[in-house]
Amino acid sequence: MEKITKAPFFRLLLPLLLGIVIQYYYHIGKWSIIPIVLGLGIILFSYFVPKSKILGHQFRFGYGVCFMLLGVGIVSTMLRQQMSAFTFPDVSETYTATVVDIPQEKPSSYTYKVKLKDFNKQIVCYFSKEDNLEDLKEGDTFTFFSQIQAFKNRGNPDEFDYARYMYNKGYSGMTFVRSDRWQKEQVSNSDLFIKAAQSRQYILQLYKSLGLTTEEYGMLSALTLGYTDALSDETVESFRTTGVAHILAVSGMHVGIIFVVISSLLSFVHRHSKYNWIKQIIIILLLWIYVFVIGFPPSALRACLMLTALCVAALFGSKSYSYNTLFMTAFLMLVWNPLWLFDMGFQLSFLAVLSMLLLMPVLSDAMPVKNRYVRYFRDIFNVSLSVQIGIFPLCLYYFGTFPVYFFITNLIIIPLITLALYDAIVIVFLQGVGVFLPAVATYLQYLPIGLFKILVKAATSTSSFFENLPYASLQNLKPSTVGLVLLWLIIISLMSFLLKKKPKVLIVSLVCIFVFIGVNFRTIIKNKDTLVVYNRPESTQVIYQIGYHKEEITEVKNNTLIWLKGSKYLIVTNDTWKGRSPNQKMKVDYLHLVENNSLSLYSLNQVFEIDKVILDGSLSKKTLQRFVLECEKLRIPYYDVSDNGVLRIFFNENYK
Repeated sequence: MEKITKAPFFRLLLPLLLGIVIQYYYHIGKWSIIPIVLGLGIILFSYFVPKSKILGHQFRFGYGVCFMLLGVGIVSTMLRQQMSAFTFPDVSETYTATVVDIPQEKPSSYTYKVKLKDFNKQIVCYFSKEDNLEDLKEGDTFTFFSQIQAFKNRGNPDEFDYARYMYNKGYSGMTFVRSDRWQKEQVSNSDLFIKAAQSRQYILQLYKSLGLTTEEYGMLSALTLGYTDALSDETVESFRTTGVAHILAVSGMHVGIIFVVISSLLSFVHRHSKYNWIKQIIIILLLWIYVFVIGFPPSALRACLMLTALCVAALFGSKSYSYNTLFMTAFLMLVWNPLWLFDMGFQLSFLAVLSMLLLMPVLSDAMPVKNRYVRYFRDIFNVSLSVQIGIFPLCLYYFGTFPVYFFITNLIIIPLITLALYDAIVIVFLQGVGVFLPAVATYLQYLPIGLFKILVKAATSTSSFFENLPYASLQNLKPSTVGLVLLWLIIISLMSFLLKKKPKVLIVSLVCIFVFIGVNFRTIIKNKDTLVVYNRPESTQVIYQIGYHKEEITEVKNNTLIWLKGSKYLIVTNDTWKGRSPNQKMKVDYLHLVENNSLSLYSLNQVFEIDKVILDGSLSKKTLQRFVLECEKLRIPYYDVSDNGVLRIFFNENYK
């Protein structure tokens, strides 16, 4: 920890982080002038007032900088939040937009990320697949008439927070544009970011001409451009299950390989050569051009900034301090876009590098190896282990899974992907040669393309093999926010104990472990005797637990009655009771209506004494409106899952 706390940019980063977090959750932007003025006043005070016996000039100046950075964090976050805020009217209006990224093809629609001309905001537009959109590309401007809506989650427990994700990405809303309500304009936009998207699209078109299969094309696009839309869901899930999903996103490993290739090509310029400055500038320019073309993803931007610092240090003949370089990179990125702090890729990227810096020396000292080839695989293992230790709590928090065989899959797949990346660079280079010498490039590409196919097949087959092994992934491990903090404390205290052998630190770790067990045990107890109705537009999903026995209903073909601690829960799918009128009605505490358009509450009310109606998320909009109207006329309380999100019913009174 001493190496971290001594880094100058670590001290500068802390007040900036505090300002970002405070503004993000509490929106105090109008008070940001206070810490800025206070900080400026302390800095001036440190210069014009004689040194105090209590606080010297250096300390007063440092406090002033901290207050100013606190204000900077608040202001920069407020500005980004204003760009992401939903401020659109609740009626349809005419908007002019420019396509800013490569369109995405979905199963039933096309997705366009656009920037609104008069609002300076970005939204997502969905178009029907029946529309002719071949001429609508990145950089094109079009006018549309539609109502823009805020992003909305389904409200299911532990679901991915899509609305928050898009907010952090800088998108304010979404809309579905009908085919007869949009028109392409003759003007087009060509700012730098659109030029980058157009460059990516051009390269993707070149990849499609190589004769690759869909899977091979997807891997080449992902490894070189970070474009994962062409990858199948099965491949992405396989790599995630086996703990190697990080190679599918352009990260430090990818940028590092490009850095090595460029440095090798310029190796004839020695470090002490008078032309070394030209070499370093060329490396920096090429790295930034690459990161620009792939769209400035946070993980690649982090790697590019750190390598830029390394080149600048080499330019002036000094050493680059790794910890300080990492914190400097985080500082610069968060000043530019504070919302990156809440981006999963940003968090995982920085934690992975920090854990490598902390643990790699310790692991290498614990496993000394003289043979260079064995040492290569040892280093891969150490990198994988140190990264997994660092990001383990965060991965559980976001995904709720843990890849059991990650240490084996990384040892096998990372070398394969590394070779594939080098090979991909050769393919891209030959594509460039093909612009001037197409016949020569076509002839020379056979070998690298064939090798790339073999490497991709080996990597995907290895991942698929380990994915299908027993216990390949531990599921449903997602901790709460409190559990996440406790996991961090457990890991930090255990690592401190192993490094410094202090018994007090071990006591802290044991206490955290017991508290973590207690928190999770309470959650298990709390979930006893519950029923959960999920919001699934495509199907019905109900999970109920009586005691410690858990059942899940996903396919409802017949009417189903469930007894829950004295309460009757009835799922109705057909009109078996239509026309019946018994002498005594059957009492039903919860009547759940699903996936059927012909049911009528009027006929059901003749048979059942209904306490509450549950309207499933799978009901069509028209059917849902009819049921709502019938419930209101019959004065029966109802719960609309599609509008209100998940319904959780507790049958244990202690946890209502």
